[in-house]
Amino acid sequence: MNRRPSKSRSEYDAFSAEHIRPFFASSPDIRFFEEKRRHSPLRIFLLFLLILLVLTLLCNLAVNQLVFVRETNVRVTGLAESFDGFRILHISDLKGKRFGKNQFMFRTALSRKNFDVVVITGDMVSERGNAEPFYELLDALQELKPSVPVYFIAGDSDPEPASMTYASGGSPFAPWILGARQRNATYLSSPHSIEQDGQRIWFLSLTQATLDVNQQRPQYQERLLAARQSGDENAIELAEFQLKSVEDTAAMRSSIQSSDVTIVLTHVPNTDVLSISSIPPSKTIPINVLLCGHFLNGLLRLPFIGPVFVPSEFLPMYGLFPGHHFLDLPLQIQKTYIIPSAGLGAHDSMYPFFFLRLFNPPTVDIITLSTSSI
Repeated sequence: MNRRPSKSRSEYDAFSAEHIRPFFASSPDIRFFEEKRRHSPLRIFLLFLLILLVLTLLCNLAVNQLVFVRETNVRVTGLAESFDGFRILHISDLKGKRFGKNQFMFRTALSRKNFDVVVITGDMVSERGNAEPFYELLDALQELKPSVPVYFIAGDSDPEPASMTYASGGSPFAPWILGARQRNATYLSSPHSIEQDGQRIWFLSLTQATLDVNQQRPQYQERLLAARQSGDENAIELAEFQLKSVEDTAAMRSSIQSSDVTIVLTHVPNTDVLSISSIPPSKTIPINVLLCGHFLNGLLRLPFIGPVFVPSEFLPMYGLFPGHHFLDLPLQIQKTYIIPSAGLGAHDSMYPFFFLRLFNPPTVDIITLSTSSI
C-alpha cells in the first residue's frame, strides 16, 4: 500500500520557517510581553528603615551587655594635696541584673581602673528581690580592690533595710543588708570619713545631711525606752541602731571642719535642683558633691533629643521630652556638684513596659577630686 510521504522528514523540520510562519503575528502588541514590575521608592525606603531599625536594636542589645565607665573631674576649693586625684567609683541601679557569669563584664570594665572608695546609691536588689547579682558585684569589687571601702544606701525599690517584719528571721535587718555586710560593704546608716593630713572626706546620705537632730533625737530616745520596757531584743536592737544613726550624725555635725569635703548620697534626686541649694544652712551642712541615681538617664534616649521620658512631677509635662537636663550631665549649682548615674539595670516599674536602654548604655562613674584655688 502506498503512503503519501510526510513533508516533515525529520524531527527538526517541525521548527523550519515554513512550519512556524503561521504562528508569527504580523504586528505583535504589548500583550505578547510580560510587564516588568517597578518597585515603589517609598517601599524601598521603608524596607531600608526596617533593616536599619533591626540592626540598631541588635547592636543596642549587644552594647547593653557591656559596662561603660564615665569619668568626671570635680574641683574642690581648699582640697588638701594628699586628696588631689582622689577617685570615687559611683555605682547605682543594678536592679538585679547580671553582666555575664559572676559579673564578668563589670570586672572587665574596672580591671584597669583605679579608685579609692566605692559608693552605691541604691536599687541594687530592686523589686525583683534577688540579691545574688548584687553579692557577685561586691565580690568582684573585693577581688579588684580588697582594701577599698564600699559604702551603700538603699533605693526606693529595694526592700526596707531594717524593720520588725524581719525579726522572725532572727534579726530586724533585711537579709540583703546582712549579706552585703558579710562582703565588707558598709550600709551608710551613719556618716563615715576618710582622713589624710588633717582633712577629712565625709560620706553620708542626704537624709543625714538635712536631718534636724534636735527634733529627731528625743523621738528615737523614747522609742528605745519603749523597746527596753517591752523586753523584745529585736525591737531593742532596731531602736539602738536608729538612735545611733541620729547620734552619729549629731557628732559629725559638731566635729566637721570648714576644710572638710562632703560627698552626699541619695537615690532619688530632687529634680527641682535649686531647692537643694536653698536648704537653710542651719538645717544642713555644705554639700560638695551630691551623687544620685533612680532615673536611669531617662532609660530610652534619642540622638540630639535626649531622654524621651523622665517620670517627675517637677519637670514640664511630667518629664515628657525634658531635654538635656541635669539628669544625664554633671551640674554645678553654687559650690555643689550634682552628678547623676545612668545606672546599670533596665527593669523598672516607673517606666512603661516597652521602654528599654536605647542609646543609653549601662554606666558607672569615676569622679576625680582635684584642688581648686577658686
